[in-house]
Amino acid sequence: MVRYLKSINQAGLFKAMSLKEKEYSEKLLSTFEKFKHPVLEAVFSAVGLDSLKHSKLYESLAKLAESESPFLTESEFKEIEKSIEEHIKVEAEMVRLTKELLNKASDPRMKLILEAIYKDELIHHQLLVSIKDKLAKKETFTEETLWDAVWKESPWHGTPGG
Repeated sequence: MVRYLKSINQAGLFKAMSLKEKEYSEKLLSTFEKFKHPVLEAVFSAVGLDSLKHSKLYESLAKLAESESPFLTESEFKEIEKSIEEHIKVEAEMVRLTKELLNKASDPRMKLILEAIYKDELIHHQLLVSIKDKLAKKETFTEETLWDAVWKESPWHGTPGG
């Protein structure tokens, strides 16, 4: 598999990784159905769903590698920004609550699961903050971007050229 991955382009690599994660997810999700233990079922399900998530993320990387992303309009950006801000607040609260539960738990099995949840919540929170700060703003085509292209970036600064 490693040799194969080295011989393909970046988009192809991401597609191959996506497929591998999807196959792994399907295996994990079918494995947990064999157990009647609620904790094992939850853990196998969680890992399987994470692999499915990774598959989708690799798919998006393949699309990024193949072509440019479409710009967001200012109104789309404002809507996304509002939604992300709400989710950031929810994730921050979940981080706080999960940390509190983790600190109070005495059963090592509960601690194990709460720790996994807590780490996921931290990652979710950090990812949303990064998306808001790095991706959404960069992908937005604003009126200011347009005028900068017409006036600031033009060698004639808006006057007839030539």
